[in-house]
Amino acid sequence: MEEQSFAYEKIKDEIRILRCYGTSSRVVIPKELEGMRVTELSDYAFAKEQQQELENAGGLPCICGENLEELYLPDTIRRLGRYVFYNCIRFRRLSFYSSIAFMGAGGFTGCGALSHLIFHQKEGTSCLREVLQDLKQPVAVDCFLAGEEESKENSGFDKGQGREPDCRLVYPEFYEEAVENTPARIISTQTHGMGIQYRNTFQNTQIVFKEYDKLFETGKYNMDLTNITEMAAARLRYPYSLEENAKQEYRDWLKEHLEAAAEYFLGKEDLETLRWLADTFAENREEIQILIQAANDRGEAELLSSFLHVLHQRFPGKKKSFDLL
Repeated sequence: MEEQSFAYEKIKDEIRILRCYGTSSRVVIPKELEGMRVTELSDYAFAKEQQQELENAGGLPCICGENLEELYLPDTIRRLGRYVFYNCIRFRRLSFYSSIAFMGAGGFTGCGALSHLIFHQKEGTSCLREVLQDLKQPVAVDCFLAGEEESKENSGFDKGQGREPDCRLVYPEFYEEAVENTPARIISTQTHGMGIQYRNTFQNTQIVFKEYDKLFETGKYNMDLTNITEMAAARLRYPYSLEENAKQEYRDWLKEHLEAAAEYFLGKEDLETLRWLADTFAENREEIQILIQAANDRGEAELLSSFLHVLHQRFPGKKKSFDLL
């Protein structure tokens, strides 16, 4: 792992992180420093500028602003300070635990690229909804639910890179509009987009999967095609608490738009989902051939070979030839 160092202060018997230094855009916050638990990120900890910049005695560059891309928090973190990630414009992945109890104002201001959350649900209340409501852009959440044993010190980092999530949820975008009532000189905020409805499918801070899935019936006509594609594939691939009627609705939509889905995941170079489509989702020869054709059209020789192998394994005999580009 790349070299990192931290500026921090001691508060009673706990540690508050003030700054992080290193040569990588990926930061892993430790559970302990000097034998004390790391429980807090300070105000503006990863912002490009602070009112009074700390002296950097170690010589490593500060990982802040546009230098931060990935952050992995341990389960000891309880507080995130005000504007902690202010204008981290390349920040794209955050791994955290549900036990964060306080989030300061404006924490994710300027974090428009943050599109992937790795979320670890522990027993008790959850901060996920609060995080999601600060992010207006489309966000995919890989959920690791309570009951799983933590085997390594930085389990958030390890799970994000290794073990499959229990479920993956996609939250579409929403936006807010300031509307002025001129005669009364009152400005109100109106919220638009399915994203806010999806972010409201919580009860007592916990995800209500049935309510989340129920929105797909109307959401598929009111969301961006990429959001719908990601959502349908994610719920089917990781069907945690997925009821049969909702499962069928996701399946019907994805089968009807399989060609577009294949092109989308090819464009993202999402090989895992493409292989899932071929190995698990596709039920007949025609559906596998749709994937084969999409890979062939893009000149993806390795995927084409993999899809042809699936086809010949599951439906031996009749063959169809494809010319590589």
